[in-house]
Amino acid sequence: MWGDGIQQVHSAARILLICPDCGHETAELADTLRGRSAFYCTGDGCDYIFNLGGARRTIGGLAEACRRFYASFYAVRRAR
Repeated sequence: MWGDGIQQVHSAARILLICPDCGHETAELADTLRGRSAFYCTGDGCDYIFNLGGARRTIGGLAEACRRFYASFYAVRRAR
């Protein structure tokens, strides 16, 4: 069957990281970077750290945004 080897397929996406301090370019596989919070520049004598974590939204933040969104529609409807 054609789906037998589907578990062996890996993501081939490459992410290009360009250091703003030294200009060194590094191409890493997306799977390698996934789950990491930081990546260190590999340029000569450079100690720049790429912050890969970023701000993550929580479910509570999404729920609050939905409440404000629907409240704005309700306010407009009541104003008529």
